[in-house]
Amino acid sequence: MNLLSPEVEKELVDRLVEQCTEKLLSVIEQNYHQFPYVQQNELMNEMNISYPYLKKLESRGLKRVKLDSKDKTIFYKRRDVVELMDKLAE
Repeated sequence: MNLLSPEVEKELVDRLVEQCTEKLLSVIEQNYHQFPYVQQNELMNEMNISYPYLKKLESRGLKRVKLDSKDKTIFYKRRDVVELMDKLAE
């Protein structure tokens, strides 16, 4: 026995999905803005790109962040990656 008509049930499910999606996007955006830098390996994994491709992006203007010349940990600004990719897509 259904308490709701199929139309009302569909509308309710659609609203729930919409609200969940909005909440998820909000959480993702908050996390994105909390720490705008990403380590080199994490960036390559997230974007599914190779090291040579990353070097090409650097040659096109992507800036790397290192504490000093001896440091092996390399970071990139997420926003810089997205902006460069958008610029290259034009």
